[in-house]
Amino acid sequence: MFTIKDTMFVQDLFKLTKPKLKEIATNLDIDSTLNKNELVIRINEKKDELTTTATKVIEESILATKSTAITWFKFDPKLTHDEFKDLVIENTAFNPFEETNQYDENNLTTEPTLLVASSREDQTGVYLRFIYKSGVRYETTPTSIRPVSRATISTVYYDVEMGILEVRGDTKKSLEIARTVAQMLNLQVTMEPVETPFNQEIGSIADQLGGKLIETTSKPEIYFEEFSEDELNSVFGVLHTLDEYMQTKDSSALEVQLQAVSDSFGQGEAMVPFAALVLSGLETVGVASSSEIRTLPLFSYLEPHLQHQGGFIKFPYTIRNVEETFTIRIGMNTNSVVFVSQVTEEIIDFVRRNVII
Repeated sequence: MFTIKDTMFVQDLFKLTKPKLKEIATNLDIDSTLNKNELVIRINEKKDELTTTATKVIEESILATKSTAITWFKFDPKLTHDEFKDLVIENTAFNPFEETNQYDENNLTTEPTLLVASSREDQTGVYLRFIYKSGVRYETTPTSIRPVSRATISTVYYDVEMGILEVRGDTKKSLEIARTVAQMLNLQVTMEPVETPFNQEIGSIADQLGGKLIETTSKPEIYFEEFSEDELNSVFGVLHTLDEYMQTKDSSALEVQLQAVSDSFGQGEAMVPFAALVLSGLETVGVASSSEIRTLPLFSYLEPHLQHQGGFIKFPYTIRNVEETFTIRIGMNTNSVVFVSQVTEEIIDFVRRNVII
């Protein structure tokens, strides 16, 4: 029965950071001073001779995606580890838990093809690896040019306890891959994207992880496609005379401009907030800080008038009694999470179990 290390490919090794490759190389008695390409080649050559320590390093990080989006789908009913595994075997022309699909690279299409599968040692989850044609590039020689297909490998993880299918890869491909899994199981199941975490405030996700919201990209809540010249002048006039007031302390001109805005954009409860007027002229608004942005007065002032499209969250996680900091990017429109830094399966588990509520 395959474990994670048996599903490792050269493409996966290239995604690891050089420090991680050097750690694996050292445990395999490979010269750790080699450049990254040479380290990958040498480690790949010795993948059938992995030591226990090297195997542990690989299995905790080789499929832990960096800079690739993760999306989730909920299965109903939930399947046990053995039910999920047995269905995959029954409905596949080969046993992916014991052999790798001998695909023809020239015949790959954009349709995901199951390549190999494995289980966690504690049987809390199952990994499926799919390959598909993701593009074409051209190679040239002095006398010719030829197309070369580009293949991509994506990882699917089934969390047995949660009944969650996790697709690690391009968000544009995730739904198709999830559907491929559902069809492959040949079982009447209800599969729906997990959207609940992304329907709440992005700051709530940071709180669930015990982290800090350090950056957001947003769109104005109100967007006026066309301003009349008088309306434009009234908004800009307030900003201009406010600067002048800070120098002259003459409030008369500022009062005139404020009255003009009030006349243009309503009265009383119908009055459009001035912050919304300023923001409405912008397509996107970004706010960032090295620390928690929700404590910034400017963010607190603007936030009620913004629709967050995404943002970065920094959160702590303790590994071997040492607290480390990790950063993720939240895609509120794509319902996805991207791990910005190199992580491990343990950290992905932590995010999945705390974000999906």
